[in-house]
Amino acid sequence: MSTVVALDIGSSAIAGVELKVGRDRVSLSKASVEPISSGLVHDGEILQPDELSDELKRFWKHAKFSGKKVRLGVANQRVVVRVIDLPVMDDDADRAAAVEFEAGEHIPIPPDQSVVDFQPIMRYQGEEGERERLVVVAAHREMVDQLVSVVKRAGLQPVGIDLEAFALLRALQAPPMVLDEGSVDTPAQAVVHVGAEVTHVIVSVDRNCHFTRMIGFGGEQLTRSIEERVKLPHDEAEAMKVACGLLGPGVQGWDKSTVDEVRHALALGARPLVREVARSLDYYRSQPFSRGIQRITLSGGSSLCTGLDRYLQQGVGIKVDVGDPLGQLDAGDVPSELSARIAVAVGLSLDTPGGAS
Repeated sequence: MSTVVALDIGSSAIAGVELKVGRDRVSLSKASVEPISSGLVHDGEILQPDELSDELKRFWKHAKFSGKKVRLGVANQRVVVRVIDLPVMDDDADRAAAVEFEAGEHIPIPPDQSVVDFQPIMRYQGEEGERERLVVVAAHREMVDQLVSVVKRAGLQPVGIDLEAFALLRALQAPPMVLDEGSVDTPAQAVVHVGAEVTHVIVSVDRNCHFTRMIGFGGEQLTRSIEERVKLPHDEAEAMKVACGLLGPGVQGWDKSTVDEVRHALALGARPLVREVARSLDYYRSQPFSRGIQRITLSGGSSLCTGLDRYLQQGVGIKVDVGDPLGQLDAGDVPSELSARIAVAVGLSLDTPGGAS
């Protein structure tokens, strides 16, 4: 049995998980989420590397994870994702060279300043023969090097870096059935992951990412909406966001008028999220390779806000379910407050069919 540890370094907290991976099962052995000082990370960009390294040291000491090897995720505006089509190439070297050439045409980052990877998602018969569709990911090399440096300075050893969107698909969507994989009739699925500052909108087919976009909206905006309308301190507004939600019975200790005001603030605050998710899905539908979207999975800390799933469903007209990032694991009894915040870290740990490499 092997051990895999993954970290999700966000703007408001660090989340980490440790999985035990056996031949027939994957189990969650440890999970931890700890807040970090504000201003260290913003929209996925590291602003204060030395201070973040210190936070990582403290987090690791408190969580007591095994070893020093970690898997990491990246997601910010300096990561570019594109879908490209190429003639089918069975030689890996030829395919890699073709992707590198095409990346120069599609990705606005100079080749000597980028780290490029790709993921084949399907083959199809085109007018000029068999073609292959790939998702190409490019990140600024400086950004990746800085992340690695911060983690190493904390005494840890990075052993893998992946796009957070890919990790979320692994955590929240079950692997496709072998018999159905690759079918042209398979509908698309979407994930809307609401983080503290940004939201990921991801569309996939057979758990392969076909489209992803980051929206500059997060759970903090919902909290601030309550602060401003109900005049509550930040910590109380954050607690009411979850305890009250957009609908449901009254909250013990709070009068009805206050609860109504909180819910009104959340409804107003969530409008930009619904609007941008709808706009993102409309853009995906305009692509020649798009498919009908069957359902949306809502995740992230704000998925704990009761009724946000139904509010989003009403706004975009697609069925929305709240995701369970532990559904594929032997996890035992994990509080929902913790489970909702470790989806990215879980997915980073599940980066091969067996759960570990």
